[in-house]
Amino acid sequence: MLNEKGFQKKTYVDLLDEMDDKAKELFGQDVNTSVRSPLGIILRIVAFMLSGLWEIAERVYQSGFISKSEDVQLDRLAANYGIVRAQASESFVTIKFTGEPNHKIEEFTRYATESGIEFRMIDEVVLNQDGLGEGRAISVEKGSSVNVAAGTVTVQAEPHENVHTLTNPESSDGGQNRETDQAFKERLALSVEGSSSSTIPGIVATLKEVPGVRSANVIINNTMLVDDYGNPPKSVHCYVLGGSKDMVAEAIFNSVGAGIETVGEEIQEVTDISGLSHDVFFDMAEEIKIYVRLTIRTNAAFPLNGMEQLKNHVVYTIGGTDQFGVVHTGSQMGADVIISRLYNAVYKVEGLDDISIQIGTEKNELGTGNIEIQPRQVAQVLFSDIEVV
Repeated sequence: MLNEKGFQKKTYVDLLDEMDDKAKELFGQDVNTSVRSPLGIILRIVAFMLSGLWEIAERVYQSGFISKSEDVQLDRLAANYGIVRAQASESFVTIKFTGEPNHKIEEFTRYATESGIEFRMIDEVVLNQDGLGEGRAISVEKGSSVNVAAGTVTVQAEPHENVHTLTNPESSDGGQNRETDQAFKERLALSVEGSSSSTIPGIVATLKEVPGVRSANVIINNTMLVDDYGNPPKSVHCYVLGGSKDMVAEAIFNSVGAGIETVGEEIQEVTDISGLSHDVFFDMAEEIKIYVRLTIRTNAAFPLNGMEQLKNHVVYTIGGTDQFGVVHTGSQMGADVIISRLYNAVYKVEGLDDISIQIGTEKNELGTGNIEIQPRQVAQVLFSDIEVV
């Protein structure tokens, strides 16, 4: 029923009880409505069918609320605010080559990581007189799993004798999975809260709409003095983890108010609708390298690849690169590394009797306390920097 307290769904049991009471009212209290009687069977069939209709009615009612809606209904509600769910996207990477001078590397040529993640060239590269060249490539597949670490794209999927070596000096970015309902709801709430795009929530929401951006933070100095972070008066300093730099700059330009200075070491040129060029400044997040030591005691249920599973669960929780070279978001920018969360993560692996965890920002200075992360920083850990003893 629908009343001042909202919609209250009738369950199968509720419907059956009401129908049983009505049957006794009409046919007498001694009427047989047991589970094996003809009338009882009919009542149960009808109650079952009606319970399905009540389920549909509840879904229709809840589809009008962001917190309760799902999938297509959520997409349509978000469209009322001009917000679209982020779809799965490819990862972009710059590849450097060495080989025979003047050799041409054709567009669409494929290269890969040792784990089999393939990229195809979107630039045509001609090696110079020293046999050097570089160009951009895009992943064949979509999703966050195709974000790879620096130095991992080293395999020629289409071998050529004139190409000697290749590598990616920087990690790839841009790859993301289709946005989940929960993540979409959080971004939608942030966007509605910061419906004026020049507010802090509005700027953060705009930055998170950029494909490949895994986290973002904004420091605003609205005073007439230089702040504690060295930002000049009346300025906005954006920190971003992941994403294409030119798309990040475009997002900042479209969300920061006119006349407000942007701050950062990264500089990108953005053209407005009048054709005029503007310099936009920002910073990529400072990645804080985390080292982890796991001291474990196991039993017979511990799997053969248990150590790899433990390390991967640590990577999933903190964020960083797993054993396959896949980059995971993990904790958000400015989030401290909480050691109790690591215990929750590693105990997902079977066969552990006891475990002790030590973490730190220096390999030889590990402890059992939490690690504080500044608003402009993000914690990251490499699979190879996790020790299991």
